[in-house]
Amino acid sequence: MTFKTSRQHLAAMKKLTLAELEDKLLEHQQLLNALVKDSGILLPQLLQAPALNELNATIFTDALKAYAKKDYAIAAQKFRQAAMLGHAKAQYYFGLMFLKGLGLPASAKHAYSWLLLAAKQRDTSAAQLLQSLQSKLPAELLQQATELAAERYESIEDRKHALI
Repeated sequence: MTFKTSRQHLAAMKKLTLAELEDKLLEHQQLLNALVKDSGILLPQLLQAPALNELNATIFTDALKAYAKKDYAIAAQKFRQAAMLGHAKAQYYFGLMFLKGLGLPASAKHAYSWLLLAAKQRDTSAAQLLQSLQSKLPAELLQQATELAAERYESIEDRKHALI
């Protein structure tokens, strides 16, 4: 298939009858619908995603402020809220708080699961910390934490789609 210039394409379109133009439009609409359906993308999600990202950024900023003030209970609450909406850095900080026991019970299992979710989103800090933890934690605990991360991933995706 060769690509025509805009002028060639316009000239070819002018030669079509109204019925042929309608057929072309219908064909293009069907192709677009198939692309949207096959990719799993819903147009309302695309339109509302910026609002969700803005909300998530605000929650994360509030969490950082609370963390800086050493108000760990509020920071943990806010980091969790953003983490449950898929915010990678919030997942990292929430995992770190579990690891250190800041405002939360210390839990290597919970820390690892949140760090794993952040690392899967290419958070390099989380990935580095995971490498360090892997050699220090028993295989059974790593397996439990990985299963917990998978369950959380499902919950996060469900929650994001419910909000959109």
